[in-house]
Order: sequence, then structure tokens, then C-alpha cells
Amino acid sequence: MAILKYFDKKAVINSPTKIINQILFFLVLFLFVFIPLYPKFPLINIKGTYVAIRLEDFFIALTVIVWGFYLIKLNKVKAILSDKLIQAILLFFFAGIVSTFSAIFLTHSVTPHLSILHFLRRVEFIVLLPIVATVLTSRKRFIVVLITLGTVVLLANLYALGQQYLEWPVISTTNSEFSKGLILRLTPGARVSSTFAGHYDFAAFLTMALVIMTATFFALRKILKLPVIILGTLSLLVLIMTSARISFVAAFVGIIFSLILSKKRKYILLILILLVAILIYPSKLRDRFVSTIAVNIFHQGQRYEGQTDDQKVRSKLNIPTLAVKTSKDSLATSSFATPSGKTATDITPGEPIDTTQLGVYRSLQIRLNIEWPRAIRALIKNPFLGTGYSSIDIATDNDFLRSLGEAGLLGTASLILIFVEVSKRILSGLTRQDKLIRFFSAGVFSMMVAFIFNGLFIDVFEASKVAALFWMMLGMNLGVQSIKDHD
Repeated sequence: MAILKYFDKKAVINSPTKIINQILFFLVLFLFVFIPLYPKFPLINIKGTYVAIRLEDFFIALTVIVWGFYLIKLNKVKAILSDKLIQAILLFFFAGIVSTFSAIFLTHSVTPHLSILHFLRRVEFIVLLPIVATVLTSRKRFIVVLITLGTVVLLANLYALGQQYLEWPVISTTNSEFSKGLILRLTPGARVSSTFAGHYDFAAFLTMALVIMTATFFALRKILKLPVIILGTLSLLVLIMTSARISFVAAFVGIIFSLILSKKRKYILLILILLVAILIYPSKLRDRFVSTIAVNIFHQGQRYEGQTDDQKVRSKLNIPTLAVKTSKDSLATSSFATPSGKTATDITPGEPIDTTQLGVYRSLQIRLNIEWPRAIRALIKNPFLGTGYSSIDIATDNDFLRSLGEAGLLGTASLILIFVEVSKRILSGLTRQDKLIRFFSAGVFSMMVAFIFNGLFIDVFEASKVAALFWMMLGMNLGVQSIKDHD
């Protein structure tokens, strides 16, 4: 049963709830713009972490309140609770509450206010799915949101170019000092982040946009195809500027998936040729891919050899995070690696001396030797409930290992159940006669595949901007399922 089964649209239109419905729609539309475009300025800092409460959190809270009042006004609270997807979401929330309670009062593996904060952030993101599904029930609203999202993608790309070439401000959350809301500038060669406070988050956003644009392109009139081609090309070029390998691969996985679901397999060869051309053309992205293969797979590259006792001792310690200078306003006391092709300045014996090779080497080694084992240890410690949200530090770089470590088998199984239920409903849209809904459904499902692929190596489900947009896009697709076919 779909969420929208419980809403009588005629009753909504002919009743006082029409005003509330319209307010809710404009709030959702506002969130589609505000979340991706407003920089991550902290509003309220939280002790013990640099994950801050920001202005968007209050707007989301306002939207949730209006939605709750809307459900009460329609007397649909009990009815909507019988929906299988809502039940899966509530099960996930219940698992999170139990895990948090266990972590705080039984295993004492978390700082209470941090664990509660991390749990509430997950609630905040996922609750956007049914909210968006509730209001996007007309073709007119669907078109308005699509146009709005296209404009948002364009503006985000233009701002990234401005950062790269015009020294437009950068707001970053890549470390505790930057997360205070410092206004920075990119140095030459640094990777763009646009308004997303980190190049990985921005790359994940562009991946979502590219996959959906690929599928919906085939449903558009000829007059609209050229603008989509231009926007897609721009997004791809900016994605290359982020040098985010995982998101780049995820984008092409999603694009190929969308072509298969859209029954446009003849374009796959063209996409593969484009992929090869991008990887052949000299760029930082190409260099990072080459270094990944050379260093992590074939163990090539010149390594730094320790010459002093101190250096030899250092080589036995945990591998440090690579310090990368992203702003000329960075702290003067920080030490940074030198440009690619030169000897890095912050290395331990046994590591590659080339900066690019050192970056990709540490990227994998930190995952294999620190982050992933830490999550596995947490799972072993409490298999059913995990050790609680926030218990395995700020990053794991694998969302599913993170889920297993923090929320255990119960929390992870309930999360998977949400994806299963959402997938069933999105895939049902592939049989629709309405071309726009059919191709959009193919795009959103492929976006979900790409997002999950990203989640195998990056914590995208905890990245506030892209996580919120991800659940909103799923809700958008579920909402348009109620629109009558119009081929």
C-alpha cells in the first residue's frame, strides 16, 4: 500500500486543509533550494564534536511540525501508520532508540548528548521522505520541483567555478577549526566543494544529479534536451574537478544502470567511450586513479625510508591522516604535503614520497587498518544493537559497516528493509505510460544504486546536505506515483 492511499485529494482541495497543504509544499520547495545552496555555517556548536546545529535544521523541524499538524487535521495519523514503508521507518527509529539507550545506560560506549544528536540527525533526514511524498501529488508541482532542482544544480556548479577561478568563499567542515564557519579561499590545485563544505559531499550531489538527468533526458521535448545536455556536461566537468574517484565511478555505475532501466542500452557504448576518454585526458582525477592502481594494487612507487630511530618508531604507529592544504587562510602552524610529483613533507617510512600516491595510499590504509576494523570490533562487541551512534568516531568511510557497528544487526536490517520497500514502489513506476514518470523512476532508482555504491567507501548517509536530498528525492518519486498517466 502506498502512503498516498490514505489521502483523499478531493477532500484536501475542498477543505480548509488546502492552505496547510500549500504551505507544506512551499516549505518542501524551499528545502530543495536552501539545503544544497546555503553554506554550512554553524548556528549552535555542540560540545565534543564539530557537527553543529545549523539553520536548515530549524527549517526542517518547522516542516515536520506543519506536516504533523496536517496529518492530525486530516485525521490520517492512524491510517498512515498502517503503511508498510512507514512501519519500516518506525522500526528503524525504534532500533536507533534501543541502540542509543543501550549505549548510554548499559555499555557506556558513547557520550550521551552526542549519541542522541547523531540519532536525531538520522531521524531528521529520513522523515523528509514521507513529507515530500505527501505534497508532490500533482504534475504541476512535479514540474515545478524539477525546474527548481535543475536551477539549483546550475547554481551549485557556477559557484564551484567561482571558487576555482574567482576566489569565491569556501565554507568547509573538513576539520574542527574550519567547521567554526571560517571564510576561506581555495589555493591553486585544490578541489572544489561549492556550497557543500567538502568535495566528497559535492561530488555525491553531482552524481545524484547526473544519474537523474540521464534518465529524464529521454522523456523531455526536443526544446528542453539542449539545456539538459549543457547542464549535464557542466556537472560532469565540475565532478572531474572534485577529483573524487568513488563518486566518479558511482556516477557512471548509476548512468549505465539508468540506461538499462530506461531501455536505452544502445547508449552504453557511448558512455564507456566517454569514460575512457576522461580517464585518458590528463587531470588530477586521472592521476589519482593511476596512483590507486599503481600503489594500492601493484604496490609500486618510490617509498620513503626511515633514517633515524625516531623515524623508525614512527613507521610502527597508526597511519596519520594526510594534511591537505585547501585554503590560503589555513592555520600557519599546519604542515602540508607538496604538489604532486614532488616529495611529500609529512610522511612516515614505507609510505610513497609522491603526494598524489601518498594521498590514495593513506586513503585506503586508513580504511583497512583503522576505520573498518573499528566498526567490526564494535559489531562484535554488541552484534544485535551495536555500540551506539557516534561510538566509532566521526567517520568510517563505509556506511554499512558504520551502521553495523553503531546500530547492530537490528538497525542495519531495518535500514535495508526501508530500501527494499522503497525499491518496490519506485520500480513499479517503470511500467507507467507517462514517459516523464517512467524515466524519472528509472533515474531515481539508479540514483539510489549510485548512492549506495558511494556509501561503500564514503559516509554519504551522514553527510547532511546530500543525505537530506537523497531521502527527499526518494519521497518525490513516491509522491509522483499517484499522478495519473499522461503520455
